[in-house]
Amino acid sequence: MIKLVKPRIEHKNKYKEMIKEWQEYGGPYVPCIIDYDCNNPVEELDYDAVLKVVDEYSKGNVYDYDVDYFESSDFYFIFDEEELIGMGEIRHNLKPLGIKTIGHIACGIRPSKRQKGYALKSTEIMIEKLKEDGIDEVVLCHYSENNISPKIIGKLNFQFRDSVISEVSKKEIKCYTKKLEMKK
Repeated sequence: MIKLVKPRIEHKNKYKEMIKEWQEYGGPYVPCIIDYDCNNPVEELDYDAVLKVVDEYSKGNVYDYDVDYFESSDFYFIFDEEELIGMGEIRHNLKPLGIKTIGHIACGIRPSKRQKGYALKSTEIMIEKLKEDGIDEVVLCHYSENNISPKIIGKLNFQFRDSVISEVSKKEIKCYTKKLEMKK
């Protein structure tokens, strides 16, 4: 059973194992914490710093390069039973640049667990969390060369909104939206 869990100190070894696997396989590294940690040796990984970023972002203390995109975000480890299979990020209060380029959700599944439906199921759970938070329209974005996200987006019945060229990466980003039915 898939579940989202806030990173805690007891997950340290599982996280390091996941980062090591990702480093051996290569990118893409999603969300941003994975990207940062995959660019450093595992033996030098500062897990306390990971927990600090998770805590700070949830409080709205985001780094300078993210302030133009969203106000806060929650990072989650994605578990299947007791096995750490990936990491997700739910971004809150998207700003105009965030709506145009990154969307509400980032989901990364470790290489050995891909093509098993985990990304789809994890995205569904993250959408439910957004819905619980009162979000009535979800935005999902991906780089045009990404061939997994469009499959998930299609299965979840998102509608294409537009595409833009990222000022940072100079790559094409495709964006999709979906209105959520709110429970009354």
